[in-house]
Amino acid sequence: MALDWLLASLHHLAILTLAAILAFELALTAGEFGARALDRLTRIDAYYGAVAAVALAAGLLRVFLGAKGVGYYAVNSLFWTKMALFALAALISIVPTYSYIVWSRRMRRDAAFRPESSALRAVRRALWSEAALFGLIAICAAGMARGYGL
Repeated sequence: MALDWLLASLHHLAILTLAAILAFELALTAGEFGARALDRLTRIDAYYGAVAAVALAAGLLRVFLGAKGVGYYAVNSLFWTKMALFALAALISIVPTYSYIVWSRRMRRDAAFRPESSALRAVRRALWSEAALFGLIAICAAGMARGYGL
């Protein structure tokens, strides 16, 4: 029982941290955009990837070691919906990550470089899409906690 609680706590803390990181990235891309903001974005985006891995690992450990067991999750449509939404968010997260890498390289070569407003809008659209998907994941999780999806 303590292991289940520990894994659930780790999973929830990781998910909340992902939401905070997304909010931070959205805030950094909303204002003046320069080398300092880009440096922060590249660092925080690396944390995003690491925390997403922790969230996924803790969630999968809950499936295999948690109180409900594999049988509950294997047949639960909301679980599979959550997994698909998480995978989609991971794919969408490639857009900001790739952009930050490209922009960092360009800014190292040319200190005056600033991303075009259309590129910045595309990154913000991707970040908002990820945030929306995490909202849908939370709705699925609330349903699963109440026994729906079976």
